[in-house]
Amino acid sequence: MMRITVNAEDCAGCRQCEMVCSFKHTGMFSPSYARVTVHKDDRDGLDYPVLCHQCSDCPPMMSCPTGAITKSREGWTTVNTEDCTGCGACLRLCTYNAIKLNEKAIICNQCMGDPECVKRCPTDALSYEASPESTETPETEFERLRELWNLE
Repeated sequence: MMRITVNAEDCAGCRQCEMVCSFKHTGMFSPSYARVTVHKDDRDGLDYPVLCHQCSDCPPMMSCPTGAITKSREGWTTVNTEDCTGCGACLRLCTYNAIKLNEKAIICNQCMGDPECVKRCPTDALSYEASPESTETPETEFERLRELWNLE
């Protein structure tokens, strides 16, 4: 399946992905409306964009009380805002903390195959490619980078 992948070594923490994402989806520049969130470790200067991993086995989708979270034919996770009540159950169940709640659930749907964040990332830390499901988290990537760059 095509997915947005992250190369944490190249992320500069500029948060441009957050801004272009929120603008594309809402017409406003606001990180609270972005489907991607850059996690930062300021002590070591590490940054990692978090977005939906497009898991085939999606606990938030399976437990959404209204069925508002679904998979498209192409496999993208989507939220039907008409059906979402904003209960927050999905936030607690997402393995990767990739869901936001701003009255309704906000989940990256990979821009239905044309992700704006990938096109606008100035360091090419994000790419859209066929890839297996990822288990990366900011914590595991920060640990890997600390070892790689001898930051311990």
